[in-house]
Parts: sequence; C-alpha cells; structure tokens
Amino acid sequence: MKPDHQKFLQVAITEAQKAGVKKEVPIGAVIVDANGNIIGRGRNQTHAKKDGLGHAELVALRQAQRKLGDWRFPGAKIYVTLEPCLMCLGAIGNARIKEVYYGLADPLFGSIESKLTNKQVKKMFPKLECFKLPDDGTVAGLMKQFFHGLRKR
Repeated sequence: MKPDHQKFLQVAITEAQKAGVKKEVPIGAVIVDANGNIIGRGRNQTHAKKDGLGHAELVALRQAQRKLGDWRFPGAKIYVTLEPCLMCLGAIGNARIKEVYYGLADPLFGSIESKLTNKQVKKMFPKLECFKLPDDGTVAGLMKQFFHGLRKR
C-alpha cells in the first residue's frame, strides 16, 4: 500500500474512533484533493443528530463543500473505513470524486463489492475508481468492539 493511502486511511480510522466514543457506528471518512490536502473529514453522526443522512461520507462531503465553495471535487479521493452504502456512493459519484478507497467490505449495505458489480458501478459512474485497502485488523476490530458492546447492552 502506498504510504499516502495508509496515512489517509489512518485519518479516517481516527474519525471512526471518535464516532465510536459517541456510541455511533464507528465509520470515518476523509476527502483529499488532487494536491494531497485534506478538504473534508467526517464520522457517523446519525444518532447524535437524529439524521439518517449523517453518514461519515456525507459529513465529509458537506465539510469539503463549505471549504471549497463548490459541490464538485474532480481529482479528489475519499478514504472510508467501511465500504460505502448506495446513498453515499451516489453522493460520491455526483461530487465527481475520482477515487474511493475503503478498508472493510460491508456485506449488508456495501455497494461497491458487496451489492453491485464493478461493471454496474462503472455504468453509473464511468470515471470513478474504487479500491479496497488491506485492513490490518484495526477497522474490523472497531466494528466488532462496537457491535459486541451493543449486544452486551
């Protein structure tokens, strides 16, 4: 894995950890512009904000929009701890993000490898490239710890 990928995935993991502390599903996202600058960060906030649109990716997109004054980010990359759902994939594609990197597949809601084929994703967003990064167990551990805690409650 290129060092930059690891660095930016680590930023997303930090956001996910912050979400977990707030009793949110620990998912984090970071958007990086074509020059390698972070322009948006996000973590799940659905419960705290009572908003079903409070997904980490959408929070990061909104932050980047405010920072740049535009809703499109050609050449940008997004790093997400968990495979984006269909809603987030649509927002990512519409924002003209160039590349998606994620750490863990989501068999239930994931829409890059779990529910859609690469061909289907390409049909919707021909310029979008999607990559799964290797997880050293950190992201899976966050998810397991969170859901184990839920079951105990």
